[in-house]
Amino acid sequence: MAINPERVNNTSKSFLTALVANGALLSIEVGAFLVMKANMERMFSPRTYLPPPDKRSRPLPKGLWRWVPAVLLSPSEDIIHKNGLDAYMFLRYIKLLIKIFFVYTLLSFAVIVPVDYIGRNDAPSNLERISWTNLKRLEDQPRFFAHVCIVYVLTFYVIYQIRREMSHFTHMRHQFLLSPSHSSHAQARTVLLTSVPDEIANEHDMRQFASFVPGGVDKVWVYRDTKELNRWFEERQDACGKLEGAVAGLLKEAMKVWRKREKAWKKAHKNQGKHEDGKRKKGDLDVDLENQDDEDGLVVPPPSREFLDELVPENKRPKHRTGPLGLSGKKVDTIDWCKEEIATLNGKIRQARAKLVEGKSLGSVFILCNLQMGAHILAQCVSYHEPLKMIDKWIETHPKDIVWRNLDDGALEMRWRYLVSWLAMVGLIIAWSFPAVFIGTLSKVEGLCQSVQFLRWICDDLSETVQSIIQGVLPPVLLAALFALLPLILRALAWYECIPRYSLISISVYRRLFVFLLIHGFLVVTLSSGITQAIEAIIANPTSTLQSLANQLPGASIFFLSYMITQGLAGAGMALVQLVPLIIHYFRKFFMGRTPRQAFAVTFRMPSIDFGETLPRLSLLATIAFAYSVLNPLINFLALISYVMMYLAYKFLFLQVMDQPDQSETGGLYFPMAMSNLFVGLYIEEICLACLFFLKASRPISRPTALAQGILMVFLVAFTAIAQVTVRRSYNRQFISHW
Repeated sequence: MAINPERVNNTSKSFLTALVANGALLSIEVGAFLVMKANMERMFSPRTYLPPPDKRSRPLPKGLWRWVPAVLLSPSEDIIHKNGLDAYMFLRYIKLLIKIFFVYTLLSFAVIVPVDYIGRNDAPSNLERISWTNLKRLEDQPRFFAHVCIVYVLTFYVIYQIRREMSHFTHMRHQFLLSPSHSSHAQARTVLLTSVPDEIANEHDMRQFASFVPGGVDKVWVYRDTKELNRWFEERQDACGKLEGAVAGLLKEAMKVWRKREKAWKKAHKNQGKHEDGKRKKGDLDVDLENQDDEDGLVVPPPSREFLDELVPENKRPKHRTGPLGLSGKKVDTIDWCKEEIATLNGKIRQARAKLVEGKSLGSVFILCNLQMGAHILAQCVSYHEPLKMIDKWIETHPKDIVWRNLDDGALEMRWRYLVSWLAMVGLIIAWSFPAVFIGTLSKVEGLCQSVQFLRWICDDLSETVQSIIQGVLPPVLLAALFALLPLILRALAWYECIPRYSLISISVYRRLFVFLLIHGFLVVTLSSGITQAIEAIIANPTSTLQSLANQLPGASIFFLSYMITQGLAGAGMALVQLVPLIIHYFRKFFMGRTPRQAFAVTFRMPSIDFGETLPRLSLLATIAFAYSVLNPLINFLALISYVMMYLAYKFLFLQVMDQPDQSETGGLYFPMAMSNLFVGLYIEEICLACLFFLKASRPISRPTALAQGILMVFLVAFTAIAQVTVRRSYNRQFISHW
């Protein structure tokens, strides 16, 4: 099929537009970061003074760029002590991708680019000339052996690096779990068992059951039916929060009135002097000037309810209605009502706690072992002779990490909820296809202009600049915005799955989000972009649909070059400048920091990162780069630059800004999943190339060569699968006691 030079020119302009726009955005983000870093210590270096002394970081050197080498040369192992193993392995993963794409860039630029570049084949730009699409003649088919050789070499290199990094991860994980700072926590020695039969759901029988554990058992807690206790506790928490807010509001109003009096007193004292009788009248209040300090102003009386009532009359005290949502019911004084309500609830809670051991067991038991080794042995043993009884165990459990509402479900219910949640996931994937396809078509809108009549106005009436923005900038931005709300939906599905720990919910979100991004952020967009390029030929000759689509699929790489720029370059700058955390911080500071608890959170709590939402996006970029690494080698260089900037940004954040909660620490369990995602990228790359070669084999002249190339790629797919199974079996048992 002939190439339309104007169309390809527009494609190149779209890429250049995305490059210029995101480059300008990155410059603005970095400039804003450098300015704010020097003037906003609370947001850009809180780890230097907020944490305990042993977990503080050293301040970075002053100056615009001196902090860069300081961050890069700082030992990554320090992050384990400051932010845990999850953060360290997160950076290790990015560092691995830097090494991989550095080698990818060198080899592809040294071999693939010259092979693709030789012979213009009517390619209107150098961007098209260095890509797979430049090799269109039948006599060019032998050149693809260079692509095959490079894919083999790079695949072997990636598998070697995965095997090496998994060994390092296993070593670091064991060191972390056995370190005194971690093993001394009760969290490291506590095992959660679910679906415990009622006949042994008591402390005596559970101690007898766990008597084989080395070192013995320290404590046993049986999770019982405490619905009333939970309800009263939550009501007391609400009352305490309401009381705190009311008291803070009352004191704020009192201080406002007192400052007005001080201001009025100073003004009157300055203008009038002292009266002969030693008294001055200010409004309706007589103030004894003999008891005042002429320099300091009014003397604050001793704290008392009378003084407070004098400043804030009864009609100005905080009040609320006791009905639903505060819209109906009796209007009461908030402070007095909360004090009475809290006292009443305290009595109910004391009575309920006294009868706690009489409550019905809900099938979950926490066992605190004396030794960490005992906890690991208990978590891996076969516990009960009946099916679906005591088969789910979790170690490293922290009270703040437990989803208490998910502990009262049996093993059978958990399994059908798991099935329903993933069926809902499949339905969501199908429903999400429509907006994802629309975004993919935007990246090739000039192709639709040629074949779809009612869309020609876009190419005829709009300027080339606007068309370039629509194709190069708008699709990646819309795709990023489309997936911004997705984690909330996926988290709800993971919650419904009855996962008993928040950290494991985050891991489930990781799995779901990567699957979602892989399908909609890559496969659907690739197909929709290829379809829009091939739509004219498909309409003219429907029988050649598969061949036309296969030939045009590499052209979708232009969209992903733009996507890599948007997510990699501008995304790294966005992480560095912390725009969203910055907005949230000042919003909370000015609108939600009105109580001591809120003020403490705004002032002293540092932000954290959710690896379940961040890692899948980095893995998707690696998958995209793998898939198009030989189809358009430029993507390797963009991936390299993107990951270098991300490494710098996130290492700075972990050293100077972030504070990962101890209860959410998984000991690096995200890392093996990230390694599996790299295999997914390799599979897509190899299968895509195999399909392209086999489709080219339909032409008689190039059949033997293309068939041999396709068979070589099939062998590589089989080798990759064997390598993944080997790696998985080698290391899977290392982590089984923590799932």
